[in-house]
Amino acid sequence: MSRPSWDSPYSSNRSSSSSSLLNNNNNNSNSNTSNGGGSGGTPVPSADSIRKEIRSLEVDVDTKLSHLSTLNDKVLRENSNSTSEVEDCRIEFDMLIEDLENIFKKLKQGNESLQREPNISSSMLQHHRDKLEDFSKEYWKFKKSINFALESAELLSGSTYNKKGDVEIPMGNLIREQGSLQSSHSVADSILGQARQAHEALENQRRILRGTNHKINQMPNLFQTVDGVMSKIKRMKNRNLVVLGTLIGLFLKINNINIYVQINIFQKREEFLHCFVT
Repeated sequence: MSRPSWDSPYSSNRSSSSSSLLNNNNNNSNSNTSNGGGSGGTPVPSADSIRKEIRSLEVDVDTKLSHLSTLNDKVLRENSNSTSEVEDCRIEFDMLIEDLENIFKKLKQGNESLQREPNISSSMLQHHRDKLEDFSKEYWKFKKSINFALESAELLSGSTYNKKGDVEIPMGNLIREQGSLQSSHSVADSILGQARQAHEALENQRRILRGTNHKINQMPNLFQTVDGVMSKIKRMKNRNLVVLGTLIGLFLKINNINIYVQINIFQKREEFLHCFVT
């Protein structure tokens, strides 16, 4: 395969020069620390030179991310690529990923070197950190998208999977394995659905038992209410019996008095008549 357009000697030399400068900065700082800050070592790069190299690395990252975005569009647009085109995209993708990971490592080293400089403001450090974080987010987004698209294309093209010289595995076997896994997932989903239905049924039964338990707990209160009503009825019955007996006794006494009075009146009248006749 031809060398990609983004992998130019100028870009590689610029990245290697940035790496050598940052490594020299780290080595010089370590040597100065071990020598007690003596003046016999190589002169330490200034903050301006470190910032220039960081900006150069950021430009490289931006360029390679743009190529990664172009590759992402190409892979997503041409989803019916042949086996050779898929392999070419895979090689280009691996090279871009390797270069970007190396540049990200250099950028982190550069930010650490810049942080040790006393004349650098915190806003400047935060600016470079934010740019590195934005680059990392974009990198992971494109990497995930392209990797997924290439794996899908490899599955659909019926190619073989070979990673770092391992034994090639036909994609047909992998597709069958994927189908078996999907069937296993469907069986597991159905079992989970049945378990969920059983759980809902048990929840309903628990609610019914709670309602029954609540009603049973209310039964003693109901019995106490019935007992209270029955006792009141008995008291009213006894009171009515006493009142009724009193009234009957009173009426009988009045009747007896009335009869006694009438008998006396009759006897006196008889005596009066007998005296009048005689």
